[in-house]
Amino acid sequence: MDGIEGPLVGRPVLEFSPQSLITMRGIASGPTSGKIQFTDVTGEAGFPDLGAAPTALALGDYDGDGEDNLLLAMPASPARLYAVHGGFVADVSANMPLPLPAGVVFATFADYDNDGWPDLFAIGADGQGYLLHNREGKRFDDVTATAGVRDVDGARRAIFVDLDHDGDLDLLLVGGNSLAAYRNNLDGTFTLFPNADGIVQGGTDAAFADVDDDGRTDVFVASGTGADGLFHNDGVRGFTRTADTIRGTGPVAIGDYDNDGAVDIFVAGSGLWHNNGSGRFTPVLRSPTLQATSAVFFDYDNDGWLDLIVAGPHGAALFHNDGTGRFTDRSQLLPAEIRRDSIGPLVVADIDGDGDQDLILGSKSGIHLLRNDGGNAHLAMRVRLTALGLGSGKNNSYGIGARLEVRAGELYQTRVVTDPVTHFGLGSHFKADVLRVQWPNGVPQTIYFPGTDQDVLELQQLKGSCAFLYTWNGKNFEFVTDMMWQSALGMPLGIMGKGDGGRGMGYAPAGASQEYIRIPGEALQPRNGRYVLQVTEELWETAYLDQLRLLAVDHPDSVDVFVNERFPPTSRELRLYQTVHPRPPLSAVDGRGTDVLGDLREHDNRSVSNLTPQRYQGLTEPHELILDLDADAGRPGTFLFLRGWIYPSDASINVALSQQHKLRADLPTLEVRDTRGAWMPARTSVGFPSGKDKTVVIDLAGLFPTRDHHIRLRTNLQIYWDQAFVAEELGAGSRESGIATLTPVSGLLHYRGFSRMYRRGGRYGPHWFDYDHVTTESPWRPITGAATRYGDVRPLLENADDQYVVMVPGDEATVEFDAPAESPPPGWTRDFILYSDGWIKDSDLNTADGTTVGPLPYHAITSYPYAPGDAYPTDSARQRYLREYNTRIIKQPRLPGGREER
Repeated sequence: MDGIEGPLVGRPVLEFSPQSLITMRGIASGPTSGKIQFTDVTGEAGFPDLGAAPTALALGDYDGDGEDNLLLAMPASPARLYAVHGGFVADVSANMPLPLPAGVVFATFADYDNDGWPDLFAIGADGQGYLLHNREGKRFDDVTATAGVRDVDGARRAIFVDLDHDGDLDLLLVGGNSLAAYRNNLDGTFTLFPNADGIVQGGTDAAFADVDDDGRTDVFVASGTGADGLFHNDGVRGFTRTADTIRGTGPVAIGDYDNDGAVDIFVAGSGLWHNNGSGRFTPVLRSPTLQATSAVFFDYDNDGWLDLIVAGPHGAALFHNDGTGRFTDRSQLLPAEIRRDSIGPLVVADIDGDGDQDLILGSKSGIHLLRNDGGNAHLAMRVRLTALGLGSGKNNSYGIGARLEVRAGELYQTRVVTDPVTHFGLGSHFKADVLRVQWPNGVPQTIYFPGTDQDVLELQQLKGSCAFLYTWNGKNFEFVTDMMWQSALGMPLGIMGKGDGGRGMGYAPAGASQEYIRIPGEALQPRNGRYVLQVTEELWETAYLDQLRLLAVDHPDSVDVFVNERFPPTSRELRLYQTVHPRPPLSAVDGRGTDVLGDLREHDNRSVSNLTPQRYQGLTEPHELILDLDADAGRPGTFLFLRGWIYPSDASINVALSQQHKLRADLPTLEVRDTRGAWMPARTSVGFPSGKDKTVVIDLAGLFPTRDHHIRLRTNLQIYWDQAFVAEELGAGSRESGIATLTPVSGLLHYRGFSRMYRRGGRYGPHWFDYDHVTTESPWRPITGAATRYGDVRPLLENADDQYVVMVPGDEATVEFDAPAESPPPGWTRDFILYSDGWIKDSDLNTADGTTVGPLPYHAITSYPYAPGDAYPTDSARQRYLREYNTRIIKQPRLPGGREER
């Protein structure tokens, strides 16, 4: 079978090395070797002598000063907060009282509402949950009743993680009568997860990670009762328990101990389980008699290999990872009291900021701060993720659940983000060469030569839209627009409605995009007697291109031709508008009264852009465009033409919108003034531009009830209008345009890569693409399955027959049409209309079957995902097509550790 040309996504670039040395955290003079010891500095740090065992510990920077604060809970007294600075602590409880009962048994900081301030969730000795909202570091408010998380059913632990990849942290409650999963609706409320039925099991502990490298967060539950299990996240289909028989009473620790790119699992009472890279586990170290209450992977000596600390009723044990798969008992590095006392809660963090990780733990005698002395002989880096807020909404604030990969020379490491700061030891290296982030929504981001305290701000990255169209303009290939926008296979419809009354998510219609788009004549010129088009797939999506036709439209110079490029379409038949006498509105203002006529007079990439973003990409605060049209508007044959573009939402945003009640998407409405001068709804449906640089056509005939020809467009979709004008359609008897329908004479599929992306017209312009600047390295996770092999694909483009070109990221189809023998006569010009038939399926983690090529669409399909009875046709012609054309098998890439494709 053929393979993908060019590098595959999935591992950092290996060839980079440091160009200069910079001052590092820890010992700036470079790596050395020396003795390591954990020293008990509890009293020196300022902790009081408690004389009893703490019941809960939690670290979080609740006040935003860049340093962690510590919550400390005791059996019979209120929980207290300590500020931590340079290895010293100060009790700040008087300034920041916590509305919690005495005897909290568990606590964790998590930003559940994505406002950038860590909130607090606790479980009390009364068996109830408490959710405290952080008011910008000034106070904590009890919002438990509103959130609906008071009843925790006996749970003893809580885990915040984005289970449905919709950009917010959901809640897992562990240790009670059942494992409860609560969906975060991001409107201040939580709801029992309808898609998490598969993991509602009893358990003593749980942990999360993408164990099978499919981009989705899986969950492991430990109980020791036979209810243990690894639960695979199947996206919109929920969770499925795998056949692996990992057993153990817990606790659970997850980490890539052998640096092969796949996260492994340690379960107390069972042992260490090795991940083969596909989410299947085999035991490598057994510990059936080990009793523990805490287990944490961490790199105490900064050598780049995860070590392990396990603590329980018989003390704490420290195990050193020598990088060969062996763990050596180094418990002697811990104080003797810690090795023999009963140990309860335990947290790992660089408390004193010296570049190595310290320990805070509770024993029967009280709290202990164990300072790591000598662990910073090797250097380290700290990574803090920050997701975009307003105008994005794609990831939780601190990127919890993200996958981090670091390459420093030959040393490769991967981590799952479980806290705001992630620590990497660098071994013998002065700095890292590459840091690669895979955000929880699956989008990668790469930083070359990262710093040692590396803050990573999420990029506002376009990951899905449609296939791209480039045309030969006589000098080079230029980007014209995106195409097949009318299809959205497997797209949840949260942005259009609320699903089907709670019974499940509704999806976009599965019909093919049958679309006409306009190509200006100056953008398409013949090359060697042929019109040459490049159709590319450059985003994280799959295109199924079934048919192309090019219409050459010759018309007088005084006439303009348009098609209605709105979504949803008004018709699948060609409706050509031949217009004359275009003129701008008499006036144009926005809802604030700001004059915007200058932005709308010409198609000049100056859009009406004073929109206020909402939480999510694709939504803004409600905005208005008020146009005053001339006295002839409203007569038969007059039309309003609006040219612009839309910044769309995505599948995960749609899911998030469908869960909450504070935000909704309002499609554009058109209003006119009634006889009293008040605004009233017009009879015309408006729609919105179907992508980039598209024209929406509105019939004005009979629209106005009075001589007042003001119209008002209202919406909260992120639509940018670039031009508005009124024109008349040619009347009967006028010289009509001549149309020649051209079919492809050549079609070649090949790998090309990815064009340089920029914003045309500045910050508020659409993403645009420079064909002359291309990279062959894919930024996206592979879409697995059978794509069309490279070579001649012209026969697949002739008819809409379910025998199509399957294109994945990086692919390009070069399609040529013979130019008509005769040029337009004097005084005439030629524009073009491109007709396409096909489908687009983006790879958002909430798109049904988005990360695979199949199941394949077809014209008689009833729904996507498939409904019962749906299946790609099995007739001989279509099956022969699959055998002859779709032979390019795309797999997951090899893991960084060198194991084979899975």
